[in-house]
Amino acid sequence: MPNRDEAMLSLNIYRQKHHEQYRRKKYKRVITLFLLLGCFAICLGCNHNSKKPEQQQLSAEFYENLLIAFNAHNYPLVRTGLDKINEAGIADKRTLYLEALLALIENSPEKAVTKLQDALVFDPEYGEAHNTLGTIYMRQGKLALAETEFLLASNNPLYQTPEKAYHNLGKLYQIQGKNLQAQSCYNKAITLNQDYFPSHYELSYLYLDTERIELASDEIEMARQISPEHPGVWFQIGKIETARGENEKAISAFRKVIELQPGGNFADRADKELTRIKKSH
Repeated sequence: MPNRDEAMLSLNIYRQKHHEQYRRKKYKRVITLFLLLGCFAICLGCNHNSKKPEQQQLSAEFYENLLIAFNAHNYPLVRTGLDKINEAGIADKRTLYLEALLALIENSPEKAVTKLQDALVFDPEYGEAHNTLGTIYMRQGKLALAETEFLLASNNPLYQTPEKAYHNLGKLYQIQGKNLQAQSCYNKAITLNQDYFPSHYELSYLYLDTERIELASDEIEMARQISPEHPGVWFQIGKIETARGENEKAISAFRKVIELQPGGNFADRADKELTRIKKSH
């Protein structure tokens, strides 16, 4: 079975490849952040002598440009912006959340936890912070803490993407062998967002693992419609067809995997499956 993190990584690579033109447009907007940083530095000098520096606030436009730079993987620029914000003493839950994401990229989960906890001081119901804290705790094996954080996020009516928390809660239950609870969480995520790829994908694996082949097929078909060129989808199709005894269809699916991601992890797995099918004949 392919590693789930690798599957999600493959999905991210695929999306980046096919949205490059869109990202180039966003890069142009990043130039604006350079200008804003310059203006911001000037403002810092002015506010240094201000009698009421506590009235400073981080503008939505400045934060939006920080997000654009982050999504464009321009992390040094994001760091520069965050440093300016911290110098001005106007950090808020949003900037602390970005600090946490940068810490995760830098492989500093403990620093990320601290930043997320600081963000929750500003807003104890901040869904993104709770959900991200949960993912860190889950990776660290702190499953009870992870469950608490996912529940806080998923039960928050103000959280704009609760499907993420329900999905992560499903993964948490699945790794503990609580398949019925996992299934319920994945289905809840799909109810909230019918095009939520990760839950269709994971639900298909759960069904196949528990020998519910037709249900697994239905879910991976939904995932295929959402992301038709994801190699993990075609690998799962190959596994389902193998379970059905449809070797020719399985061979076709595994070859599709290699075509989509030559030399990748899924391609290696698909090649092993093709070798196994060949030897079985």
